[in-house]
Amino acid sequence: MNADDYISHIESLIHSSLIIVAYHLSIDRKTKQIVFISGKAELIDGSVLDFKEFIEETEGRIVKYKYGYNYRKDSDVLFRYDNAPDPGAKALTSFPHHKHTYSGEIIESQSVGLSEALEEIGNLISDNLL
Repeated sequence: MNADDYISHIESLIHSSLIIVAYHLSIDRKTKQIVFISGKAELIDGSVLDFKEFIEETEGRIVKYKYGYNYRKDSDVLFRYDNAPDPGAKALTSFPHHKHTYSGEIIESQSVGLSEALEEIGNLISDNLL
């Protein structure tokens, strides 16, 4: 997959999502292969997903160097996945990958993408709407 295909994949995820009602997407190309993607998705229940990815196309594949998916409602952070070198996550076996929970706990997490974040949010929204 090249960088253009990856950007198209991100756009497709956003356009096909049933929980996104509005969004802003920013594509900052550093080079043809290096891209900073960021965005804000407004969701059907009034919550928001802020996200960012710093990727590079290398040898026909995408390497994601940095990412963050911050799910919030008003000023409350409901969860955040990221791979920032957070000192509070250093003892985790999944470091630097981790998840910040609503309670403030930092827990283990594998590397996630926009698709996984949207799926988790969709499950949370549907649980609250039923």
